[in-house]
Amino acid sequence: MKTLINHFEILEDPRDIRGKKHELIDILVMSVYGILCGYSDFENMADFLEVHEEYFTNLLSLKNGIPSHDTFSRVFALIDSNKFLEIFIEWIKEIIGQKGQHLSIDGKAIKSARDKINGGNTPYIVSAFLSDIGLSVGQLKVNDKSNEIKAIPELINLLDIKDKIITIDAIGTQENICNLITSKDKKGKYILKVKDNQKDLKDDIKTYFDLGIRREDTDIIVWDTDYEKDHGRIEKRVYYLSYDTECLSDKEKWKSVKAIGRIDVYREENGQSKVTKHYYILSDKFDIETFIKITRGHWNIECSLHWRLDVIMNEDHSRNRVGDSINNLSLIRKIVFNLARLDNSMGNKLTLKKKMTRYTSDFKNIENLIFNVIPSL
Repeated sequence: MKTLINHFEILEDPRDIRGKKHELIDILVMSVYGILCGYSDFENMADFLEVHEEYFTNLLSLKNGIPSHDTFSRVFALIDSNKFLEIFIEWIKEIIGQKGQHLSIDGKAIKSARDKINGGNTPYIVSAFLSDIGLSVGQLKVNDKSNEIKAIPELINLLDIKDKIITIDAIGTQENICNLITSKDKKGKYILKVKDNQKDLKDDIKTYFDLGIRREDTDIIVWDTDYEKDHGRIEKRVYYLSYDTECLSDKEKWKSVKAIGRIDVYREENGQSKVTKHYYILSDKFDIETFIKITRGHWNIECSLHWRLDVIMNEDHSRNRVGDSINNLSLIRKIVFNLARLDNSMGNKLTLKKKMTRYTSDFKNIENLIFNVIPSL
């Protein structure tokens, strides 16, 4: 196992060697410190580093002091985000090996980096998250003139998804994405939500379950949960699963579909009752327990990754958008997120927020993350 610094010191420095005062790996290390200590913009990050200049000079043997915020901004704009991502993927692959069954893919906007001058585009990052392990394994920025539907296949092509179950919200329920996941090259699996963007497919599944449930069709597997209380709501779910896909009118288009599902969510809140029905296609004849586990686990990417990036690491307040800086800064935050998730040196029960507090109060805890070996899972 290599240390973090061993992995990322091979990243190519895009700057002209003339006039270069700081090594690229030192700038990356200092940015990790800055983000772990809660800074989302280069100006405040550089100021924080200057306050602790003596510490960083000794730690990294700096010869020219702390880089200016302009230097940080220029470097992150110039770094080849594709090469940076390749190293990130190899780094996390060494840590996790083949562990993890459920890979969630979802997009997230970085609101403060919205370009108010050039058309008002809000940067969007599509991330891949091992929901059952809780680690980020890859990301891709959506091109300003593109959308998630094009970015998702590009991200899948970068990842090793063999034998993993992929979940994506309904935007990912596309013929080409289904075929890519289950292709001979990728050998993945999927459980994908179906909404009105695939109206014919949704109508086929809806009609099948409406009729089948009414006549108590024995081909439909049913799982009824107990009522649960959560944040003032009372909920229960009824899961339906069938391996009969003859109901699909366009069998050639959805040839990889081996099962269909429905989840009825009954919710009571503020004296009001509501029933919401969700529809799914599955690439394999998964058992009902797997269907329940994977569909409930999909939104871990929202609450375990995206929420923490925003609330704890201030990603939504990041305004840097020059060159590749959005992509590269987002990747640095995911490195920091993974490091903190893997860090058990302060005990197993600390929340991410409490760990961040301890990193700020004692830099020795950060040194351990960067310069010592992070154990595999």
